[in-house]
Amino acid sequence: MDFELSKKTTAQCKSLKLTAEQLVFADLVAVGWEPNDAYIMAFRKGATWIKKALAAEVEKLLQHQPVKNRIDETKSVLSERQKEAVRKTSNKERSAIIDTAMSKEQMLYDLQTAKATMVVGSKEWLDTNKLIVDVTRMKQDEVSQDDSTIHFYVPLKYPTGCQDCIYQRCNTCKYKLEFKKKKAPDNL
Repeated sequence: MDFELSKKTTAQCKSLKLTAEQLVFADLVAVGWEPNDAYIMAFRKGATWIKKALAAEVEKLLQHQPVKNRIDETKSVLSERQKEAVRKTSNKERSAIIDTAMSKEQMLYDLQTAKATMVVGSKEWLDTNKLIVDVTRMKQDEVSQDDSTIHFYVPLKYPTGCQDCIYQRCNTCKYKLEFKKKKAPDNL
């Protein structure tokens, strides 16, 4: 079976000093294929060979320096992509995952499912029941602390004197009258 490669792949093979089959083999091994399976797919032979002969060909190919370089290069590129994907996830998403894993509801669910698989009355079953009670108490304590929060509201523009006072409109305010007396010049 004969096939024609693209110009890009042909140029890549030349620059790496690999044949097309060797390039395919190296890429398949780099992404996680077993070397024997990668050899069979890349070279389209070896499936019916004796295991010892196939292993010898695969080992010889794995020792070829350009193949080693390509495998290392491709593995490092993949790990960099994975690292970049982790960096791109926002801190909110990471904290959300951690919060759900550490939430009291999730702990209770996990303990209940673990308890269901245990023998009733065994030591593990009793210990799991104690843990369920402890987590339930922690959850109740958390709820009671949230309910006792007191909120104070401060005005945006806090009055600094009688001129800013909200009672300024009232003529009977003793503070306003005192302010007017202080402000008015003495006519004696």
